[in-house]
Amino acid sequence: MDITICRKRGFFDSAHGRRVPLLVLFNGAVVGRVATGEVLALTLADVVGTLQVGLLDDRKPSRSGDVPEGVFSVSQGISISPSPQVQAFSVKTRSWVFFDVFDWVYFRPLGRWVFAVQKEAT
Repeated sequence: MDITICRKRGFFDSAHGRRVPLLVLFNGAVVGRVATGEVLALTLADVVGTLQVGLLDDRKPSRSGDVPEGVFSVSQGISISPSPQVQAFSVKTRSWVFFDVFDWVYFRPLGRWVFAVQKEAT
């Protein structure tokens, strides 16, 4: 299945980690990286799966194909299924992060609520 994923650009849409590419995860495996303002086209296996994004801590090494140990702020997953048409998704930072003066984004239990993956109308 073919998908595109866009990381939104803008002051509020990329309030956290705007200078660092996000890892794109499909069923827990790393399938790509998307930078702020970039549109990434991917071809994935034709299976039902979960699409997520996560921020990589650059201080830890990255391994291709599986989730690196240094990934934090992994988004909640969005379920996707095979389709003959290209499916479009976007990633943005959730609104509360902009107002986070206490750095709650680094508190592990809240990491799932930092980024949002949304399906776009095609």
